[in-house]
Amino acid sequence: MLTGFELVAGVLAVGVLGGVGSVVRHFVGTWSGFLPWGILAANSIASLLAGASVANGFYEIALVIGLAGGLSTFSTFAAQSYELISSGHRARAVLNSVANLLIPAGSLLIAVNIL
Repeated sequence: MLTGFELVAGVLAVGVLGGVGSVVRHFVGTWSGFLPWGILAANSIASLLAGASVANGFYEIALVIGLAGGLSTFSTFAAQSYELISSGHRARAVLNSVANLLIPAGSLLIAVNIL
């Protein structure tokens, strides 16, 4: 059972690292081209971080939920895929969707099996 201090410290750590991850995602998310590369990179890095943390028996709530959670985003990738569809780029939208599902999953598996 957590003490009151441990609970408050954990909540603050998740909030601070989640904020850091969100700010990093904001800046990385501006990288785009044929696909919205920045969000794909952010999702992949967050999955690698979460996988490395879990693989090393270090499920640190602040790192996994805070930093990786703030860095990754399902909603932005979904919105960007919709924007591609709306602008007539259906094949790119499908590619973006598949890439944002497979590459972060692969990043997690790499971290779990290698690190």
